[in-house]
Amino acid sequence: MRHGRRVKKLGRKKEHRLALLKNLCRALFIYEKIETTLQKAKEARRLAEHLIEFAKKNDLAAKRRIYRFIPDHKLVKIICDEIGPRFSERQGGYTRIYRLGPRLGDGAEMAILELVEQSEPDAIDARRKLIERRALVEEKPKKEKKKKEKPKKEKKEKKEKKTEKPKEKKEKKEKKRPKKKEAKKKAKRVKKKAKAKKKKKRKK
Repeated sequence: MRHGRRVKKLGRKKEHRLALLKNLCRALFIYEKIETTLQKAKEARRLAEHLIEFAKKNDLAAKRRIYRFIPDHKLVKIICDEIGPRFSERQGGYTRIYRLGPRLGDGAEMAILELVEQSEPDAIDARRKLIERRALVEEKPKKEKKKKEKPKKEKKEKKEKKTEKPKEKKEKKEKKRPKKKEAKKKAKRVKKKAKAKKKKKRKK
């Protein structure tokens, strides 16, 4: 039974829901403002404020707890060194939600989730570029090794070998056939002799 379970499932399983909330919080700490549905914003707000509480402590244990949800060392450093000290005098309420009304397509209620005390736009742009540049470096495709082309002569030799094998099998079958015929003839002779002996006995 779900006694005291206040987490909204958001139509997802546990792993999918946690991944969604992690990505929303990551985007919130990079851009300091995100637009999403109202229910997602409410759930992401809980996790974001929890992480800001750890960022205010700014010790090794707190950084490790933040890294569990945002596995990015540079972003964790930004959260602890820039965002955490900004809320040092506040005891809570680090984020706010603005309602935007229903979405045109499916009518879902939209909202903006943002940090209460935001940094200057230039600092946000610099942070965004830093994170994006790092992501591009990580996603560089690896150079494919060129496969060595085998000479065509070897392929021809293989084909010749394949053609030789069935010929040998046919020859073996032809050798086996006369033995079977001889055995059948011997069996017929034995039967004829047995019948002749029976007839002689009856005449006597």
